[in-house]
Amino acid sequence: MATKTVVAGSSVTASQLKDFFRQVDDGSINGIHMQAILEHRNPFGLDNVVIDWVKVYELLRMKVDFSHMDMSDQNYWSVPVFMGVTMNKVVQRLRDLNIEVSLYADDLDKGVPTNDRDHAKDGDYVVKFNKTIEADPGLKDKSANDLKKEGVNGITLLERLLLEFGYFLATGNHLDVESVTLCSGSRYSGGNVPLVNWNPDNRKLYVNWYNVTNADFNLRARAEGRSISE
Repeated sequence: MATKTVVAGSSVTASQLKDFFRQVDDGSINGIHMQAILEHRNPFGLDNVVIDWVKVYELLRMKVDFSHMDMSDQNYWSVPVFMGVTMNKVVQRLRDLNIEVSLYADDLDKGVPTNDRDHAKDGDYVVKFNKTIEADPGLKDKSANDLKKEGVNGITLLERLLLEFGYFLATGNHLDVESVTLCSGSRYSGGNVPLVNWNPDNRKLYVNWYNVTNADFNLRARAEGRSISE
């Protein structure tokens, strides 16, 4: 039965179809993957990943207007940040999707008061980052202080959490599974820098911290609107 074909002239087997529908059911294969298959494109390439930000903000229970947002550059992750969205709110919606989130500070909005871009003060904005799973490899082994001296504007913690949320909704997968994003655009109240990564072994999203002077090979920033390659 395992090798029996189910369509005349096709090599597709019943066991393959069974496994296919199992993956559709558990979300491993979604509508984006299916459309890519129908168009004979690589269904798991990043070029096919389009984050539905309308859905993101609907799940955040926010009514927003994208008419003044430039989201046209599909070569980057374009992250729209609207007034009213908070780190705590994004974390709660991730948890609503049964994603376990481990936090250094339970109240991120209070614990991370300093951000290079602040929508509460400056209004809505869009920020772009390289369209990659892992953070920019060319920024490894650089501390937050190093990045500041080099004029690199890094991702904020809110932007990184929004990107995680949007990417998960689009793919069912996570960012930073092999490295860690240094959110150099933000600071905890004590002056440390937030970190975000997904641990595939225990299936948790971690939000931790690092000292502004420390650097590590697996620790990388995501530069705003710049292509930083190895």
